[in-house]
Amino acid sequence: MSYDAIDDAFHFISDAPLGERRALVHRPSGKVFLASLKAGFDECPAGADTDPDYLSIPHRQELDPGKPLVLEFIRDNCPAELARVEGFFNRPGAFRNVKDLLRRRHLLDNWQIFEMQQMEALLKQWCLAQGLMS
Repeated sequence: MSYDAIDDAFHFISDAPLGERRALVHRPSGKVFLASLKAGFDECPAGADTDPDYLSIPHRQELDPGKPLVLEFIRDNCPAELARVEGFFNRPGAFRNVKDLLRRRHLLDNWQIFEMQQMEALLKQWCLAQGLMS
């Protein structure tokens, strides 16, 4: 099973709004099939949706821990801002406000690296839980 193929499919799905694209992995062969409603293509075999040998690769939003991930980063990198950031989540625009704060604190690049590493770890955990990796 190629983690790289699953990772590529994960990014393909996640680069579009939730539900616009999908990807299936065939468990026995490890082959990945892609589909895009907007682009009008579907590589997925007929009946794959009901075949237990096929598994839908999740969209980023389905794995993303959201607020807890942000708070972990803030605790580790600028703990003095923790109460302020928690307050951001009490109103709309929390993630935009967090990114604005991180930009002002020159931590946006660090956040993006941290977020990417955490999402990779979550995808690998998902793969392990699904028996796609050992």
